[in-house]
Amino acid sequence: MRLEFLTQDDPLYVLPFFDEFLRNYSSEFEIVRISCSPTMGKRSRLQLLRELTALYGPLGLARLLAMSVKARVFGKVPRPRGASRFYTLKQMCAAYGIPCERIGNPNAPKFVTSVQQMPPDLLISVACPYILKPPLLAVPLQGCINIHHAPLPRYKGMMPTFWQMLHGETRIGLTIHEMAAKVDAGAALLQDSLEIERGETLHHLIQRSKRHGAHCMATVLRQIETNSNCPKPLDPAESTYFTFPTIAEIREFQRRGFRAI
Repeated sequence: MRLEFLTQDDPLYVLPFFDEFLRNYSSEFEIVRISCSPTMGKRSRLQLLRELTALYGPLGLARLLAMSVKARVFGKVPRPRGASRFYTLKQMCAAYGIPCERIGNPNAPKFVTSVQQMPPDLLISVACPYILKPPLLAVPLQGCINIHHAPLPRYKGMMPTFWQMLHGETRIGLTIHEMAAKVDAGAALLQDSLEIERGETLHHLIQRSKRHGAHCMATVLRQIETNSNCPKPLDPAESTYFTFPTIAEIREFQRRGFRAI
């Protein structure tokens, strides 16, 4: 089965998924391309800076920026396939011989045409920062799927890990689902959960859940290959939707003893 991934260029929170997936399943599945949009897509860089400062605090943001700069610097040095660590997705893809392309909006006609020229069996969204539109969704031979780190239809939208922690969940959910024109609305192919460890930071939980998600994705791909998957429609009556938290919600998160990093 020929796979194409859509994601964003994020060495901190997206790379763990691909690190886990490629180390364990690169010989099992054929990945024809991984296309990376800018981190958080078209979101204003100034707006993003303000939001991250509010969530992580000045010192936490400084730590994030230091980790990101380190990744960019060390990511320029080629590393072999068996390396103990990769710093960027581009560096990892080079080691595994997988084409990795930087793109803008995946709905752009130029990108859609490139997918049409060599249509994959399945298009997989992993934290892609854009809502995929019908012309692109219609191209893959077996459709498009997305991984969302929440128990859909609850916790649709942004920052699902934050919201589950704030609402006192003891486990973080995960849903892999078919993609439809409406956000997070396609039938569920797999739902799982991961226990939130005592004292765990948002930063650590996101990274850990991404690695867990890689194994869940492999399970779904095997089911699709063998035609043994059982899509489960999501009940819109149970739907909840969240955006980036407000300052008051971030303060409540902190008041309850949670830490972002």
